[in-house]
Amino acid sequence: MFLRLLIIFIIVAIAGAVFYGLNSKDSGDTPLLRGLAKVQSLAKEAEPEKPAETLVYKWQDKNGEWHFSNQPPPEGVASNVTTYRSDVNVMQAPKADQPPPQEKTTTAPGSDPADPPLIPLADPGRVKQLIDDAKNVQNLMDDRKRQIDQQIER
Repeated sequence: MFLRLLIIFIIVAIAGAVFYGLNSKDSGDTPLLRGLAKVQSLAKEAEPEKPAETLVYKWQDKNGEWHFSNQPPPEGVASNVTTYRSDVNVMQAPKADQPPPQEKTTTAPGSDPADPPLIPLADPGRVKQLIDDAKNVQNLMDDRKRQIDQQIER
C-alpha cells in the first residue's frame, strides 16, 4: 500500500512540476502555456492560404509586336488586363472522344488481333498503326495549339 502511494505521489509531483513550470526561468511562462502557444501557431500555419493572383498586361507596340507582362505598359498605350489565380487552370482541356467499353475475354497474349504482340519488331501492320497513332497525336497537339492561340488573342 505504501509503495502505491509513493508511486502516485511521484506521478503527481512530476505533473505538478510540468504544469507550474518549475524549470522555466527564461521567459516566465509555464511550459503548458508555451505548448498551447505553439499549438496555436501551428494551427494558424495549417490554415489554407488564399490562392496567389497574378495580373497580366497585354498590349501591342508601334511595330505590331505583342507584349505580355506583370508590369503595366508605358503611359498612353492601350492594354488588356487579365487576372490569373494559381489554383485554376487558364484553359480547360478539350474533351477526348472515348470509345465505348468492350468486354475482354481471356486469351493468350498476342493471339487477339486487338492486342499487339509483346515485342513488335518488324510487323509492317504494327508499324503503320504506330505511324497513324503518331499522326493522330500530332493533330491533337495542333488543335490544342490553335485553341491556346485563340485564347491569347482575346
